[in-house]
Amino acid sequence: MDVIHPIYRAALMCAIFLSPGFAQTAARRDDPYLRQASITETSELVHITANSPRPLLQTLDALRRKYGWVINYEDPPYTSSFDIVEKHDDPSQLLLPAGGNFDVEFPGHPPRQDQTLQLIVDAYNQTSNPGRFELHTTQGRLNVVGTSDRSGTNTLSPLHPLLDTLLAVPVRQRTIADSVNLLCHMLTVQNHTTVSVGIWPKALVAYTTVKIGGDAVPARELLSQSLQAARRNLYWSLLFDPGLKGYVLNIHTAKP
Repeated sequence: MDVIHPIYRAALMCAIFLSPGFAQTAARRDDPYLRQASITETSELVHITANSPRPLLQTLDALRRKYGWVINYEDPPYTSSFDIVEKHDDPSQLLLPAGGNFDVEFPGHPPRQDQTLQLIVDAYNQTSNPGRFELHTTQGRLNVVGTSDRSGTNTLSPLHPLLDTLLAVPVRQRTIADSVNLLCHMLTVQNHTTVSVGIWPKALVAYTTVKIGGDAVPARELLSQSLQAARRNLYWSLLFDPGLKGYVLNIHTAKP
């Protein structure tokens, strides 16, 4: 395990104990959300303020805009009433994760991606926002993975992340689109939870082929292999829909 540099450790302690954002409770139904997280800087620190149903994901988007970091993200299943909020002003989605405000600071000259992400994940896990997360690495890429959620008694319970599921996939040449659809189908069958594709760069994934497969291979590894075949900077966001009680896999192209 990497040793956290003292300046990062100090920034984390400051963020947890001094930043008012960490004392915030889950968003109320009428709380306004930010379209994107705001970023401010001093000579020593970078400060990010997010306010979203998924404030950790919004923070990761801010890091992508500022530094070009490409990070995969995976929701835990938000099934507890403590992790869900109703939004009556959005007829397209009445149930959302009950996220809200999240503030974090980290050293900015220059920020180390792995240590900065670990600091941010640790700080998020100190809040009352839904879900608890861990930082994983797959084939050199960083993944922020939901590993705990709340039970019906408002206690945190560890869970088996969806993309940890071991799959037996016949080794074959397929398009990226066919490979991803196959993975979603197999995840749906094995976990009895619908997993469907949301948005993706259709022209790219429909005509690029990849050869993947194996016995008892984690779905995350197979998905990573599939996207790397595009030779473009693709990343995913796996989002849980509390209303449908299923997952939507979105694949994005990072801007150079």
